[in-house]
Amino acid sequence: MTFRDYLQPRPNESPAAHPATQPRAPGTRVGYDPLLIKRLTADHKRMLEIFTETQTLLTTRDYDGVKRKLGELRITLQDHLMTASVRFYVYVSRNMATDLAKTATINEYRREMLANSRQIMDFLRTYSAARLDDSFADSFQSELLVIGSALVQRIEREQSTLFPLYKATY
Repeated sequence: MTFRDYLQPRPNESPAAHPATQPRAPGTRVGYDPLLIKRLTADHKRMLEIFTETQTLLTTRDYDGVKRKLGELRITLQDHLMTASVRFYVYVSRNMATDLAKTATINEYRREMLANSRQIMDFLRTYSAARLDDSFADSFQSELLVIGSALVQRIEREQSTLFPLYKATY
C-alpha cells in the first residue's frame, strides 16, 4: 500500500466511516479543518516552551541540552510551516481571492512570515552545526533573544490577524 493509498478511503468503507465533507477552497482539494487553528496554536505554544527551555539550559551551561532543544524547535517549526503553508494559507487565500484588499494583506503577511521563518531556520541550522561552549555563550544568547523576539512577533501576528480569517464559510 502506498502513502497515497493510505490517505484515500478504501472502496469497501462506508461513507459513514468518514466525517461529513468540509468546505473546500475553490480549485483545490484543501478542505476546512475545524481543528486546524487549535493545532497551529498548540504548535505556537510548544515552540515558545522549547525556546524557554533552551534559555534555561543555556543559563545552566548544558550545551548538549541546548543543541537537543534547537533540533526539537527546528522540527516543530518545519512541521508548523508546512501545515500552515499547505492547509491554512492555501485555504484562506483561495477563499478570499475575490477580495483584493484581503488577498494583498494575506500575501504580504505570508511573505513576511516566510522571511521571518528563514531567519529562525538559518539560526537553528547555524547553531545546530556549531560547537557550543562557554566561548560562544554570550553571542549565542544575544542571537537567541533576537530569534525569540522574531518568533513572538510571528506568533502574535498569525493569531491576531490571520487566524480570524480561517472560516468554514465566506
